[in-house]
This record gives sequence, C-alpha cells and structure tokens, in this order.
Amino acid sequence: MLLSGGIDSATALYLTKQQTDDIYTMNMIYAHSYDSEAEASRKIAAAAHVREHLSILLPFFKDIEKRYKPNPSSKISSAYVPARNIIFYGIAAAYAETLKANKIIFGSNADDSKELPDARPTFIQLMNELIKAGTRAGSEGLAIETVNPLINYNKNEVLKLALELKVPLQLTWSCYQDSKIPCGKCRGCINRQTAFKKLGIPDPLLLGRKRKG
Repeated sequence: MLLSGGIDSATALYLTKQQTDDIYTMNMIYAHSYDSEAEASRKIAAAAHVREHLSILLPFFKDIEKRYKPNPSSKISSAYVPARNIIFYGIAAAYAETLKANKIIFGSNADDSKELPDARPTFIQLMNELIKAGTRAGSEGLAIETVNPLINYNKNEVLKLALELKVPLQLTWSCYQDSKIPCGKCRGCINRQTAFKKLGIPDPLLLGRKRKG
C-alpha cells in the first residue's frame, strides 16, 4: 500500500482493510514529501495496525526538480513531478516481490486522472504490463497488479467515503509545502478545503491545530 499520508491514500488503506488485514505500507520521502507528510503516514499506518510500514528516502528528486522548468500547461497540473509514479510503482513492485504480495494499492481520485498523466487508467494498465514483464514473479506466473480503488471517486466522494470508513482524518496531511502547518495555498490544501466546505463540515486537522495554538 502506497501511503502518502493524505486523505486519498488513507481512505484507500481503510477501504482495503475491509478485505484484508495483511497490509504493508510504504511512504516515499522526496522533494514534495516533508516531515509532516512522513509523520502523517506513520501515524495512519499505526492507527490502521498494518503489518509493516517503510519510509523510503529519495533525495535525488530534489536535484531533478531543480532542473525541471516546464512551460505552463492547460492540461497538466503544476503539481506534476517528473516521472514520479513510474519510480514509485517500480519501488513498490520490488517491495511487493519480496513479500510475495500480488497487489500494489494506491489512492488517487478521479480529479487527479484529469490533471496528472501518471494517475490515468491507461498508465496503470501499462505499468501492470511492465511489472509483469520485468519481474521474476511475473515471469513465473505470479503477477503483481497495481490497483486504485478510488479511480471513480472525485475528491468530495472520497471524503464522504473516508467519513463512512472512520478514517482518522485528523492524522492526514495534504499540504505540498515544507511547513509545520498547512499553507492553505497549494493544490493539496485547496482541494482539501474545497471538499470539506462542500460537505459543510470542519477539517479535524485544522481544528486540532487551533486547539493546540
């Protein structure tokens, strides 16, 4: 289970828990993945009582992003990170193969598939073919399948599902910035705020931080 610490991945985790308790989670620490996100991932994994949680450090992403200066696009979100999910799913496939696991679960919503090329169903289908062709497990008939249980849910619907599944939303983290409190301006923060406002409920993460303050 790829667990970023956000609402989508946490919801995918708790949805998967409805089917099995044999779950292992991974968090990738890279250029847009800071201490708050890694901490959220660890706390959610602990709350869900997963078998094991790994944090994988990918420091080279910072060097890559320094060199990446694309022109503005009306089709691709500015939140896109070069080839990120190709790398993430490759690492997840390696971990799955050591566990003899047959599924890699991740959580991105239907809105993401409209803005990010590596969140689209076609990409996942091709990634599965690549994993099958490029692993010993696949060569021996034990295919490792990448699955997104939230592919047909928009952000609002994911949040509704999270509430139904009693996901500990106060532990989740959506901000892209390197900060101790959400910036409120990045794509992650804006999408989160919009979803809570549309449902007419307060964000428990912000409530908890206001109490501390």
